[in-house]
Amino acid sequence: MYMNGMLVTAGEKQRPHAGLWGVNHYVPGRCYDGFTLFSPCWANDAYLVDMRGLVVHSWRVTHSNLAEILPNGNLFTHHCGRWLEELTPASETVWRWEGDETLTAPTHHDFYYVNADHIVTLAARDEPVCTGIYPPRCEPPEMRTDFVLRINRDREIVWEFSFSEHLDELCEMAGLPQPIPYRRRGPSGSWEPFGPKDWAHANTIEVLPDTPLGRRDARFKAGNILFSLRELDTIGIIDPTLDAIVWCYGLGELDGQHQPTMLPNGNILIFDNGTFRGYSVAKEVDPVAGQIVWSFENGADFFSPFRSGVQRLPNGNTLICECDAGHLFEVTADKEIVWSYWSPLVAQGYQHLGKRIHRATRYTAEQVSPVLASRPDVIYGELDAQGNPVTGYAEVIDLYRSW
Repeated sequence: MYMNGMLVTAGEKQRPHAGLWGVNHYVPGRCYDGFTLFSPCWANDAYLVDMRGLVVHSWRVTHSNLAEILPNGNLFTHHCGRWLEELTPASETVWRWEGDETLTAPTHHDFYYVNADHIVTLAARDEPVCTGIYPPRCEPPEMRTDFVLRINRDREIVWEFSFSEHLDELCEMAGLPQPIPYRRRGPSGSWEPFGPKDWAHANTIEVLPDTPLGRRDARFKAGNILFSLRELDTIGIIDPTLDAIVWCYGLGELDGQHQPTMLPNGNILIFDNGTFRGYSVAKEVDPVAGQIVWSFENGADFFSPFRSGVQRLPNGNTLICECDAGHLFEVTADKEIVWSYWSPLVAQGYQHLGKRIHRATRYTAEQVSPVLASRPDVIYGELDAQGNPVTGYAEVIDLYRSW
C-alpha cells in the first residue's frame, strides 16, 4: 500500500473456515446458472463443479493455478513457472510450450488465450540491477523482470515487452517516485528500506475486448494489454502498436491487487487484496474518471492477502474467488451473496495448500457441453423420473442438475 511516501506491504495471514465444506448457500433464482472451473493452488487437478458442488469433470494438471476451457472442450493451462499446455478432456497433452534458455520462467501467474495461434503470457528473466529502482544500498544481487510475450502455435515468440525497459514511463504514468520507496517493518517495528528481487511482480495479463470506451479513447482500444503489478499496487495498459504504457491506476488506492479485467461497459473490475489494509474489496473502477462505481467488502470476513480473482457474470452478478480462505462466492449487484462454496481440498497441492484457489471461472452448460459429451462413460443403475435407464454421462449430469 502506498502511503506517506512509502510503498509498504504485509506478510501471510490465515482465514480458517469452521463451517460446512462445499456449497453451503445457493439461491437458484438469483444465481447465474452454470459450472465453475478451478484448481487448488499448485496442485495436480483442475475441477469443474456444478451449482451444488458436484464434481462433473476433472483434469490431471501439473502445479497449476489457473486454466481455461476452450470451445473444443480442451483445457488450456500452465505449469506455473515452466510451461503452457493444452489438454484433452482425458488429460492428454496435445500442445506444449516451454520457452527457451533465456527465460527464468517461460510462463507465470497468468496467460490470455486469444485463439489457437495467438497466446499472450507473462514470463520472467533474471537480469542485472537497473539504476533508479532501489533505495540506496538496498540493491539485490540481481533482479527479476517480468515480460509480456505473444507466442504462436509454432511456439515462436513474435512480440515481447519488458517492464524494466519501460521503467521511466511506468513510474511517470503510475506516479511512482524513483528510486521506488519500498519499505518493510524492521526488528524494532520501524519502517526500513529494502530491495525486493521481484521488483514488480506481474500477476495478470488480459487482451482488451472491443468496448464503446475503447472506440472513443485509444488507450482502452481492443487489442491493448491490461496488466497488474502487485509489488507496485499498480494496474496499467500497454499499447503494442506504440510499444508503450499508455495508462496506469492504483497508487494509494490498490493494495496487492489481482485480476483486473475490462467489462463490456469499459469499466475495470479488480480484486483489491488489501494485503496491508487487512481486508479485501472487489471493486469496479471507471478508468477515465478514476472513480469506484461499485464495490463489495465485508471487513475481516472477506480477506485474502494474496492471489484471488473476480469475474462479472452476464446477469450482472460477480463471482469472487477469495483464495486464501478457499472460498468462492457469487454476489448480486446489490451485494447479496447468492452462492457460496468452500473448498474441501485441503490435503491437495504443494505443502497441502490445496484449500487455496488462485482463480475461478463460471461457464454455461453450453460452454462445457463438449467436455461432457467427450466422455465415453457408460452409466449403469441410473434411472430418470419415469424409470427409464440413463446411460450417457452428459445425460446423467443433466438428471442430477434437475433435482
